Amino acid sequence: MAATAPHPYREALEARDAEALAAVLHPDVTFSSPAVDIPIRGRDRVLLLFGVLATVFEDPEITDELYGERTYALSFRLSVEGHPIEGFDHVQLDDDGRVRSIAVSMRPLGSVLALARRMEETLANLLGSQSPDDSREFEAAWD
Repeated sequence: MAATAPHPYREALEARDAEALAAVLHPDVTFSSPAVDIPIRGRDRVLLLFGVLATVFEDPEITDELYGERTYALSFRLSVEGHPIEGFDHVQLDDDGRVRSIAVSMRPLGSVLALARRMEETLANLLGSQSPDDSREFEAAWD
């Protein structure tokens, strides 16, 4: 079976390239995670979240990709404050191949709770902001 080229979403994450990630996200992208009570909506807010996550995640590794019709999944491993996490990003794509939604599943519960505790203040600030005007925090975190 022939190998499929990595999706630009994966390439942007692995390269820690804020500009490439912004280009692959739909302007109205939605991000849902078990560590966040409500979905994060909009490219700018999702970019800010990813920038913060880049400073929290330790040893992130994408381990596999799965493709479907207008859907895509990444399997990953990482840790947060020494707590190992395994998970999937389930990604819905629009007609142009841009990321329309990201639904994250993670395990084990104790590690997800450690992530939620670590992100609590940051998420409160992010969720309280209505529309950040740029992704400078994301870019600074990934530089």
